[in-house]
Amino acid sequence: MIHGHISQDLDLIVPIYVLDQNGHAHRLEAAIDTGFTGELTLPSDRIRSLGLIPGESLDFTMANDATESFAAYYGSMLWYGNRIEVQVIETEGKPLIGVSLLLGNLLTAAIAYDGAITISPLPDTAAT
Repeated sequence: MIHGHISQDLDLIVPIYVLDQNGHAHRLEAAIDTGFTGELTLPSDRIRSLGLIPGESLDFTMANDATESFAAYYGSMLWYGNRIEVQVIETEGKPLIGVSLLLGNLLTAAIAYDGAITISPLPDTAAT
């Protein structure tokens, strides 16, 4: 189970562990963004410091229906203690977790200042 909290800015924050090119884990705080269909976003300075490998650019449809192209990178992170491969999208601002990373999980949030957040895997029979 992953535990987080709701910040004073009303962001749903959880700790994540992203691996650098040498396999060392770096703890970051990421906001959950249910409007983002990808897996993970990181700012360019963090991508450089981790030494992530560039991939192809990807297009995303924004909230205003405009399509924008973003640089993508190959990355790894720890998820429930297991190493997984993730696609990292370069954006400025705080790291974001998208719904593709949350797929197959139960997200519970007590919507209040400093409210508790939990992410836990769905039973295999419930995952689609």
